[in-house]
Amino acid sequence: MSAQKKPELDAGAAPEPNAGPCKSKSGVHTRILAFITLCGVVGGIGSIGRAVYQAARDSVIAPLILSPDNDIVLANKLKMNELHVERTRAVAELESCSEDLLAAETAIERLEQLRPTVASGRDWITKLNSRQAQMVEGEIKALQNQKRFLAAMIEKQTALTGKAKADMEAGIISRTDYAKEMQTLNQMNLALFGNERERIQSDGLMYEKLLVQKALSGHDGAPATPEAILRDEQLARIEMELLRLESEKRAKQAYERALTERVANIDQIAADLRNRPTFRATEQSLDVAFVPYTQIEGVERGAKIYSCVWGLFFCEAVGTVAEIVPGEVTLPDPWGHQARGQYAVLNLRDRDSAKAKSLRVRLEGNVGRGQHYNATDTQPPDVASEDETPPASLQVEASQDESAMPAAHLEDHSRSNN
Repeated sequence: MSAQKKPELDAGAAPEPNAGPCKSKSGVHTRILAFITLCGVVGGIGSIGRAVYQAARDSVIAPLILSPDNDIVLANKLKMNELHVERTRAVAELESCSEDLLAAETAIERLEQLRPTVASGRDWITKLNSRQAQMVEGEIKALQNQKRFLAAMIEKQTALTGKAKADMEAGIISRTDYAKEMQTLNQMNLALFGNERERIQSDGLMYEKLLVQKALSGHDGAPATPEAILRDEQLARIEMELLRLESEKRAKQAYERALTERVANIDQIAADLRNRPTFRATEQSLDVAFVPYTQIEGVERGAKIYSCVWGLFFCEAVGTVAEIVPGEVTLPDPWGHQARGQYAVLNLRDRDSAKAKSLRVRLEGNVGRGQHYNATDTQPPDVASEDETPPASLQVEASQDESAMPAAHLEDHSRSNN
């Protein structure tokens, strides 16, 4: 019914003169608006796709602000002070050890000079005893000759005394003259007794010299002289002292080598600690970032750092990577999980960006991926080995020192800064 009336009304009504142009303008505007909307949607999708693509290629790092009053920095400063004290003690022990070695060498040299002197005493005693034996032998011969001469004199004096007695009895001489002859005979007998006593003493002395010669000649069973015993005791003491000094010298030399190596190791550890950002931050604040091993590809010197809204959109370049610090550390990653990685020193134009929870690193330019080096490397990027790893001792020390800060504390600190 309504369908039949509509043609009748349309047939009876007069046509509007401007209806056609209005409808054509409205259609054009609609098409333009739809096209613009389509372009916006396509552009937005492209931007989102580009952002997702870049996010998939970027490396995510967790920034940190190391200041002189930071717990990790203070721990490293304390460690450096401990190393300094230990090195000072080691150097003092090394100097003391060097002085002991010098004293031991001087004592050994002096004993080596004294040993032949003591040993030469045997020759001196031998020569002296031989000379004394010759003198005693000569004295014994002289006493024997003296005894024979006295015996002859006594024999003559006995005859004279007997004749004087006969003359006295005959009244030729007086009793005084006879007494003088008798006294002369008695003096000769006394001289003979003295000669006998001296001969016995000389025989005893000669026997002693013969025993000494026998002992010095080294005959089996010969008793040792007191001088030889004293000399042998002195030689034994010298030998024992030399052995003791030689042993102490070897021990001191080994200890000196150990101390020298210890000082060198302390210097190496101290040099490595000085190169770490956690020590450089003891003088001034330093912007660094923790780079997990899962995100380390592409994080290289010169790589650009971006700060993004929600970590994905409206990314803005805020600086570059200054260097990658060798040595492994264990810290919370950008997602709050404990992870292993390395430090990276950042050169930020916008210092406030270091307060963000995470930053993105985008490698641009001619630097190839997988080549990690720092600012102190002398080897160019295209030659440096990408499998170079720091010494195990430094990795363990860095991991122990820098993982001492609780993970929850670092995570809360990053969140509060963000």
